[in-house]
Amino acid sequence: MKEQLQNAMKDAMRAKDRVRLDAIRTILAAVQYEEMEKKVEPLPADGVLAVLQRELKKRKEEVEFAQQANRADLKEKLAIEIALIEKFLPQQMSASALESLLAQFKANTAGSNMGTAMKMLKEKHAGQYDSKMASEIAKKIFG
Repeated sequence: MKEQLQNAMKDAMRAKDRVRLDAIRTILAAVQYEEMEKKVEPLPADGVLAVLQRELKKRKEEVEFAQQANRADLKEKLAIEIALIEKFLPQQMSASALESLLAQFKANTAGSNMGTAMKMLKEKHAGQYDSKMASEIAKKIFG
């Protein structure tokens, strides 16, 4: 996954796309920082995925602050960065798919509860769902 980011950075350099280039450099710096923190080279794919999700969350929060400050220029830049990060993330599950998956887990697993369901999601579908949405759906299903 890190290779994909590096290749995207090269493409942005060739295209002289400053916004994409800056965003990718920031993401790669976050990945390298994570590698230094964990003393791992290269960072495994799930580690890179976690960094990408964290960076996406940061930018979505920044968009909210930019809206409050009436900064259209910043919102535009952040929207481009968000779209760029989302290209590297796996396809996200819809709410209905998540709900059917959790309902099926409850029906097929004796003694299942919200904790075991969330653990199953994390193990089998890491990065493919919005954790806040999954938590809300699990609360509804498991009570």
